[in-house]
Amino acid sequence: MQPDGAAATTLGVIDIGSNSGRVIAACVSGASHIEVIADAGSPLRLVRDVVRSGRLNPDTIERTIQIVRGFKAVAEAAGAERTCAVATAAVREAKNGEAFIEHARRELSIPVDIADGDQEANFGFLGAAHGLPVEHGVVLDVGGGSLQIVHFRNRRMERSWSLPLGALRLSDRFLKADPPGRGEMRSLKEYVYERLQRAGVESLAADEHLIGTGGTIRNLGKMDRRAQTEYPISRLHGYVVERPRADDVTSVLAKTPGNARGRLPGLNAERADSIVGGALVVQAVMDRLLAPDLTVSGYGLREGVALSNRTQTPAPVADVRRSAVNALGAHFTSYNAALADRRADAAMRLLESLEPRMSFELRDAAACAARLLDIGRSVDHYRRHAHAARIVADANLDGYSHRLLALVSAILLAAGEREASTKGYAPLLGPNDQVGVEQAAATIVLTEALVRYGTSELAASWPERRNGQVALAVPVVDRWPLEAPIQRAERAFGVSFSLPTTANAA
Repeated sequence: MQPDGAAATTLGVIDIGSNSGRVIAACVSGASHIEVIADAGSPLRLVRDVVRSGRLNPDTIERTIQIVRGFKAVAEAAGAERTCAVATAAVREAKNGEAFIEHARRELSIPVDIADGDQEANFGFLGAAHGLPVEHGVVLDVGGGSLQIVHFRNRRMERSWSLPLGALRLSDRFLKADPPGRGEMRSLKEYVYERLQRAGVESLAADEHLIGTGGTIRNLGKMDRRAQTEYPISRLHGYVVERPRADDVTSVLAKTPGNARGRLPGLNAERADSIVGGALVVQAVMDRLLAPDLTVSGYGLREGVALSNRTQTPAPVADVRRSAVNALGAHFTSYNAALADRRADAAMRLLESLEPRMSFELRDAAACAARLLDIGRSVDHYRRHAHAARIVADANLDGYSHRLLALVSAILLAAGEREASTKGYAPLLGPNDQVGVEQAAATIVLTEALVRYGTSELAASWPERRNGQVALAVPVVDRWPLEAPIQRAERAFGVSFSLPTTANAA
């Protein structure tokens, strides 16, 4: 998809990681939108060679070349116009790392490079922060061989650290017993904490958030989300793991023998040998940062490499949201971007008059719901609101938190049926949200009717509210199609509406 008219480029990015390798094919539009259209992965375990001998052994090199050749084929089959590969800590540290890179370039005929610590951190930050509504904080990337930490303010990187504290490296070094003993786990955490302290990693400021990326953190997030059987948002990107729940997941992992660990719900079996060490690293970082929770990013180094072709800093959240909404809408034949914007603008003006104290969060949710209402028509006109709500809950809408997505979905569902149950969103919404959701839903229903039955242009001056009376300067042919929407809005806001009519049917 090409949101906002931006020319799109499909890129293949191969990540030759210390523990595993992965490839994505991604469609990048401008600086504000990326859409992954294909991916694949395979274990590599390169860091084990480097720790044992300081070198990549010949068998490992040939096996890795074959895997990367397969990754290249995945990207090309998905339509990638260009494909590149980036190697990280294990290849960076290997004495024959440069020789491996030269061999890979000859064999694969694509650009293959080693990212230094700063580059790896920057790519990870650019990808991880892109689709999340976070302005200030820290990005944490637990790889197999190294740990990348980036401190950022105003979505710009201020400082980065690259430390040899990867999940597989530390698991092999500290965790000898199966399951690991308490003393082993304590030693690993103390070692990580001390290295962070010596490196000058400080605690989070009050307005900062911790973002986590990489396979270790995504697997921890998937395990925690699986444990919440009624969680309403299917996408992992943006999922928040609270510290007590992170501790619970780590405890389950640590108590489970290695041969059974890979069968735990949400865990990729290929990470069974490194996940405990990675979880302990995450705990140590959260201890050092005094972080109450961790927001999981579904994006990371690979997406950062793709985005770096267009920008060196994450796009503003507002731009990311607008591009994501337009890209999602473009997947549906029933979506008309101009009509969606017209309806959203009208809804925002109506809300401003009816409830000027409504939170910015609810306004943002209402605007998004107004724009995406019509995507449900592509499934079924009569249940368009319910279908749109489900699509939003499952969609790739970057720039929106899970709570905001839940609000958008709840508003759409309520717009279709006033008595519709929004209990499914309870894990993310509270009792105090009920009034705001109904007001936003009533506004969208009324705006949709005004756009459909009113004049072709909505007056810029509308509406006016005085002493509980709201005058809508929107001439309509007849008031009857608007009776039900007006009555619902009157109940939701405690006001009375008046609007002019015209005898002209044209």
